[in-house]
Amino acid sequence: MINWHRKILEKLMVKLNLDAYQVAWIAFFKGILISVILYLIFIK
Repeated sequence: MINWHRKILEKLMVKLNLDAYQVAWIAFFKGILISVILYLIFIK
Protein backbone atom coordinates (compact mmCIF):
# COMPACT_ATOMS: atom_id res chain seq x y z
CA MET A 1 0.00 0.00 0.00
CA ILE A 2 2.82 2.41 0.83
CA ASN A 3 4.59 1.65 -2.45
CA TRP A 4 1.35 2.25 -4.37
CA HIS A 5 0.90 5.63 -2.66
CA ARG A 6 4.53 6.57 -3.35
CA LYS A 7 4.17 5.74 -7.07
CA ILE A 8 0.95 7.74 -7.38
CA LEU A 9 2.50 10.71 -5.58
CA GLU A 10 5.62 10.60 -7.77
CA LYS A 11 3.50 10.53 -10.94
CA LEU A 12 1.46 13.48 -9.69
CA MET A 13 4.61 15.40 -8.78
CA VAL A 14 6.03 14.89 -12.27
CA LYS A 15 2.73 15.80 -13.94
CA LEU A 16 2.34 19.02 -11.92
CA ASN A 17 6.09 19.79 -11.88
CA LEU A 18 6.30 19.86 -8.07
CA ASP A 19 9.18 18.94 -5.79
CA ALA A 20 8.97 17.38 -2.33
CA TYR A 21 9.25 20.75 -0.59
CA GLN A 22 6.24 22.13 -2.45
CA VAL A 23 4.21 19.00 -1.74
CA ALA A 24 5.03 19.37 1.96
CA TRP A 25 3.76 22.98 1.96
CA ILE A 26 0.59 21.94 0.15
CA ALA A 27 -0.02 19.24 2.76
CA PHE A 28 0.62 21.76 5.55
CA PHE A 29 -1.93 24.26 4.21
CA LYS A 30 -4.40 21.47 3.50
CA GLY A 31 -4.15 20.46 7.16
CA ILE A 32 -4.77 24.02 8.30
CA LEU A 33 -7.77 24.36 5.97
CA ILE A 34 -9.34 21.10 7.17
CA SER A 35 -8.74 22.10 10.80
CA VAL A 36 -10.46 25.46 10.29
CA ILE A 37 -13.42 23.82 8.55
CA LEU A 38 -13.82 21.26 11.33
CA TYR A 39 -13.52 24.00 13.93
CA LEU A 40 -16.25 26.04 12.25
CA ILE A 41 -18.54 23.02 11.95
CA PHE A 42 -18.17 21.51 15.41
CA ILE A 43 -17.07 24.31 17.76
CA LYS A 44 -19.12 27.29 16.61
